[in-house]
Amino acid sequence: MSAATAEPVTRPARPPLHPFRPLFFCAALAASLGMLAWGIFLHYGWLPPHTLENPLYWHAHTMLYGFASALVGGFLLTASANWTGIATTSRPGLLLLTAVWVIARLLLLSRLPFWVGALFDVGYLFGLVLLVGRVLWLSHNKRNAFLIGILLFYAGLDIAFYAGLLAGSATVPTRALIGTVDLLMVLMLAIGGRVIPFFTGRKLHDHTMWVNRYLIWAVNGGGALVLLCGLFGASNLPRGGLMLVVAVLALVRLLGWRGWRAWHDPMLWVLHLGYLWLSIGLAIRGLALVGAFQMPALDTLHGITVGALGTLSLGMMVRVAQGHSGVPIKANLTLAVMFVLPTVAAVLRLGINRPTGWVWAAAAWFIAYVVYLAVIGPLLVRGRVTARA
Repeated sequence: MSAATAEPVTRPARPPLHPFRPLFFCAALAASLGMLAWGIFLHYGWLPPHTLENPLYWHAHTMLYGFASALVGGFLLTASANWTGIATTSRPGLLLLTAVWVIARLLLLSRLPFWVGALFDVGYLFGLVLLVGRVLWLSHNKRNAFLIGILLFYAGLDIAFYAGLLAGSATVPTRALIGTVDLLMVLMLAIGGRVIPFFTGRKLHDHTMWVNRYLIWAVNGGGALVLLCGLFGASNLPRGGLMLVVAVLALVRLLGWRGWRAWHDPMLWVLHLGYLWLSIGLAIRGLALVGAFQMPALDTLHGITVGALGTLSLGMMVRVAQGHSGVPIKANLTLAVMFVLPTVAAVLRLGINRPTGWVWAAAAWFIAYVVYLAVIGPLLVRGRVTARA
């Protein structure tokens, strides 16, 4: 057979160890196993051994500093390299950073004092600060310099959580965890507000995507004020009112992207759905704080954590994995159903305020991230597919 008539075949190249590969895998593993353990606790009252004593602290910290920190690390390290053209870390450096994350998770499940695991947990976050900060500094990338502040804040809140535990405080750990939710909300508002209209406009060949810089500043600045008001103990009425204002502004911004035109493409509508949950989550929290209805403050957080973070993370983890692996960026029916499951989980968690609803919500979340590992996991370890004759 001549070279001209030979069938092209594909073979996996040696996977370049992009930061998202090990860290997205770790994020999905933490999301699925952490929620499985929480569902078992809700149903049977049993948790694996851990160092944090309070089961609620364990659940929240596992999701915010296990799952979310690996997700944030994988995304920002990969994105920073794309923005600057400078590799954020070497293969050994990335493996070391991932090992620190893994060791932190294992130590926090051990019988050792919690501060032992805390050293690795906080160390991982400072590792992100150094790696992302280095490439942004070398490239003079001022546009994304705010991410250094976000990561430092992230590490600071983790330190505050552990310090509160060490001091025996009943309020500091909870306030630090709520502050972490607000910090992740700010990050989603900022990064989501940048990439969602970009991906939508490029896919739909719309170069007139509506962008209003004053609205951008209002949404992102309002989110930052929500974070600061919570940390400094502002009273419920002004905090709730501010959340409602930011919820409306975020919704106006979302509607300006006209996401309904992307109904046929799950890879787009999942991002619009996740951003919509930011507005819904803020509205639920705001209405509860101003007294429109009664719901415990920690329960109201799930619109943002389950609905927004759960949905946006899946959408971006699939997109990044496919885009860097040389396969078309598209979702089949299985992935489309997976994209909906965090919304199902959020509705169940917020709508059925009793253990039965919580268990079903945990199950929906668990299934979503198991599907991610089953369908997208091979791309994370296989590497980029290249063609040869």
